[in-house]
Amino acid sequence: MNEQTAEKNLYRKEENPSVWDRTPEQPSGYHKRVALEIIDQLHQNNRLDNADYNALHDGLCEIETLRDRDDVLEELWAQFADVPMDPKTERIEAPFLSWGLGTSREEIWHWFDCRHSKGVAYLLRGVGIDKAGQFSRMMYLRQLCRECTSTTCQFNHGGECRFAMVHERKPHISDVDGCTEYNRTENDICQSIEEA
Repeated sequence: MNEQTAEKNLYRKEENPSVWDRTPEQPSGYHKRVALEIIDQLHQNNRLDNADYNALHDGLCEIETLRDRDDVLEELWAQFADVPMDPKTERIEAPFLSWGLGTSREEIWHWFDCRHSKGVAYLLRGVGIDKAGQFSRMMYLRQLCRECTSTTCQFNHGGECRFAMVHERKPHISDVDGCTEYNRTENDICQSIEEA
């Protein structure tokens, strides 16, 4: 076997299985590291010119944004929705991507869950629905709620003023007038009318 053939065999699975075989214990990114090692060796042995080496290296090292990756996964999720599935066994009845006929729905869901930044729960709720901004806003408004001692104000909920949750701003409170947002409860109004 000549030197060139031996070098080619380095990149064949059957000749160098340690480079190719990945066990579950191997960390994420293993195949990328192996690919980088291979192109480094090819470049050092003058099997790749600089332009090809740089193109391959840049392609392997490019960092994909989560948004771009999620967009691709959401398109795949939409395609997955069209794959026929047996409702009794929850197994696909047609091939989808690399999964063959009879693959369980859970296995495919797990694949999406590991790859989408918000997980399969986000995909199941409906693509495009993101409650993170609304949740952050509610948490901010919740921080504006203050202790309230006025039991007759309709914004008092268990001793806490919930005015901010309703009107999305802090209540106006002064040392002279107290809370200017005070709004009597219906029961308090009815009692006042009955007393008059």
